Amino acid sequence: MRGNVRVCLALALLAATAAAGDDALSQLERQQQALFEKIAPAVVFIARGGTFGSGFFVSSEGLILTNAHVVERAQKVDVVLSDGRKLAGEVVERGANDLDVALVRVPLKDAPALALGGVDSVKVGSWVGAVGHGRGAIWTFNSGMISNIYPAGAERPVFQTQIPLNPGNSGGPIFDRQGRVVGIVTAGIEGSNAINFGIDGEVAVRSLSKLAGLRDFLVINAPAGVPVFVDGSMVGKGPRVTVAAARGKSYAVFAVVEGKMKKAQVVFPDSREVTLP
Repeated sequence: MRGNVRVCLALALLAATAAAGDDALSQLERQQQALFEKIAPAVVFIARGGTFGSGFFVSSEGLILTNAHVVERAQKVDVVLSDGRKLAGEVVERGANDLDVALVRVPLKDAPALALGGVDSVKVGSWVGAVGHGRGAIWTFNSGMISNIYPAGAERPVFQTQIPLNPGNSGGPIFDRQGRVVGIVTAGIEGSNAINFGIDGEVAVRSLSKLAGLRDFLVINAPAGVPVFVDGSMVGKGPRVTVAAARGKSYAVFAVVEGKMKKAQVVFPDSREVTLP
């Protein structure tokens, strides 16, 4: 009798464990499905000649972020939306200092834009996902984790993931478990097992002046290689420097160009960009 009781208790425990496991898996499935439904409409297919890549809306006014190597030197590209519409895209900016990012604009209002953040919100081991068009498999959802985050100022301003990505994913978003974009797919190591790299979203913002307008950043233009100072502190070198700015605050900006002091006093966001000739 006692043996039968023990067997019944064991079976009940197994059933409860299985039920809990099913619930956990169902919850994970629902979360991932919700993430895909949120991200996928903002992802676009970009075609240039016989090549293609990915991109995603970063503003409701039709501004798309992608890789510079996806658009190369083209001024016009074809853009296909998730609902099948095909639009003509214009390449409006490429990343400063040869950063592998670019902006494409399409004639579209109320685009399903994604907020662009950075890797500050994730750590090594954090879950991340990507939606793109690897090997032509359009609007494909892959997931993995952050494998490494290189320190600020490193030779390659990237972070590493082990998301299984392929050519065609380049330019697509990398996002965390809450759907926040932390970076942009940029490259992988061919022949390796899921070693792929992303560009920190904050680095992309600092490299593209048209993105700075979507965030609280002051853009300073100066001759290439010339140190730029804000409120007495050096913040970078020309041709373009982007610094975080507070609304309503006045900034003293200056640089020494050909032996002469060039300076400006600006109030943000009344002035979002200043040029020191």
